[in-house]
Amino acid sequence: MKLILVDIPNFEPEINFEIEKKILEIGKPDSFILRFWQNNPCVVLGKFQEEEFEVNLKYTKRNNIPIFKRFTGGGTVYHDRGNLNITFCKEKDDILFSKYILEEAKGITEIILKGIKDLNKHCEVRERNSIFLGGKKILGSAVAQKNNKFFFHSSLLINSNLKELQKVIKWVEEYPRDIRTTVKSKRSEVTNLSSSISIPINRVKEKILKNFLQSLKIEENNVKKIYNNDFTKI
Repeated sequence: MKLILVDIPNFEPEINFEIEKKILEIGKPDSFILRFWQNNPCVVLGKFQEEEFEVNLKYTKRNNIPIFKRFTGGGTVYHDRGNLNITFCKEKDDILFSKYILEEAKGITEIILKGIKDLNKHCEVRERNSIFLGGKKILGSAVAQKNNKFFFHSSLLINSNLKELQKVIKWVEEYPRDIRTTVKSKRSEVTNLSSSISIPINRVKEKILKNFLQSLKIEENNVKKIYNNDFTKI
């Protein structure tokens, strides 16, 4: 197997979410795709969520913070350049840990955990395939199976603006009692991976990539790197 590493230096959310869709379309049977990416400030909702119940719309409108909805489930998150988004895509039938989607996702989360534990040994995986540090959440994830692909992505707080995050997201649920078709976010206290020591994002990428290669038993000469939008080269 080969690993295709996608690390395009772009911070525009519209472009980044289009790249996510392209990755889902072009995955190859003999390859895994790993992507690192960052966004300018924005709010991202899960596929089955409603923004009026999850987001402080007055604040986002006043501060021109855009809102997006991804094609996977999960809860609402805040993105800025201080957090690292991690995407992993493979053929659904290339089973790594389990034929069950949530167990497969947990295995991917554990790979990420191994990488960041090299930087802070107190990190641990808890409920909903999330990673916590000192009882506070630093990573949440979402997963989908589509186009015969297994698609996982997560958001890791490294040096994000937590004060802005608190203002953007509604922390008190305001769902009408009779609504059953939407998914409610599960709120957790959050912190940054670099809360106690400064950690460059590139250093985090290096650690996570290293552990993906080790866990998937892929040699470095079987890594193809994509640093631009020309996906025809994949």
